[in-house]
Amino acid sequence: MNVLAITIADPETGSTKYRVHQYRDLLAENGMSLATVRRHAPREEFLARVAEADVVLNQKCLLGSRRGRCIWRRTNRVLFDFDDAIYTRPGRPRSLPTRLRVYLRMRYWLRRSMVVVAANEYLATYARRFARRVEVIPMGLDLDAWSPAAEKLAGRVVVGWAGAPVNLPRIESLGPALQRVVRRHPNVEFRVYSGGCPQLPFPFTHVPYAPGTEPEFVRQLDIGLLPLTDEEHSRGKSPIKSIQYLACGVPVVGNVMGATHEICTPDSTIAVGQGTAEWESAICSLVEDPERRRRLGAAGRQHVLPRFCAHANGALLLRLLREIGS
Repeated sequence: MNVLAITIADPETGSTKYRVHQYRDLLAENGMSLATVRRHAPREEFLARVAEADVVLNQKCLLGSRRGRCIWRRTNRVLFDFDDAIYTRPGRPRSLPTRLRVYLRMRYWLRRSMVVVAANEYLATYARRFARRVEVIPMGLDLDAWSPAAEKLAGRVVVGWAGAPVNLPRIESLGPALQRVVRRHPNVEFRVYSGGCPQLPFPFTHVPYAPGTEPEFVRQLDIGLLPLTDEEHSRGKSPIKSIQYLACGVPVVGNVMGATHEICTPDSTIAVGQGTAEWESAICSLVEDPERRRRLGAAGRQHVLPRFCAHANGALLLRLLREIGS
């Protein structure tokens, strides 16, 4: 069976990596050839890929009617997958005409696809307004690669954040709170893992992004930070960073809203509001209590194991593709 994935980004980018490319070997082992094409690929390349496909997996690309018709003329065996609230956007709202266009395209793909796959129940609830069949496949990780460290740095408490450059303003907004934490606790070291370097008012360690190095960065943390903005786009997210922290036995301090409740439970996470004083208090409480850090981290790992395992979730995707392609 030839599966074509229409992807929103390159293979190493967030959701495209974890929703599509990490399952390539699993599909191949089960007789499925996975080809990919970017949503903005030249028309000739796009049409050639679609012509070869038995099943189309659309990875949250709200394609216009012209490219949509190219697909439906070839096959109605379409799976639409989305892992965040693509019907809105972070920050300033779109103009009214653009909001209407996005809404109509979202409804178009949800209604016409044989199966819609959402990354969490929050998004699945939205999709059920329009789709005939909705399944939930959570974000998945290779839990052998993402595992707790055998030992941590003695005498140091490493607080950290990992994220894409586009999200640097989120960690920068915590600069004053983090500065106060570092002043109160000289044994705290703050680290950032990102393709960009934030502007923060105190010394910290910046670890540049490099493929394959992120698990080692995360497992050396003692506390992982998850700052989110309070808006609909964030409520639809299944933040992969939170899953990565917990998979490595790292307790989380963060904003917990919407779908994040499905990942960050009270047993593994200290939930905070938007105020910097809450962040300072929560981080300091964990810095001062190593036993609580250990307990929250262990609970987080146990929560992740049955729910966010790439092997198990890949098997769910494989089953759906088989059903659609049969």
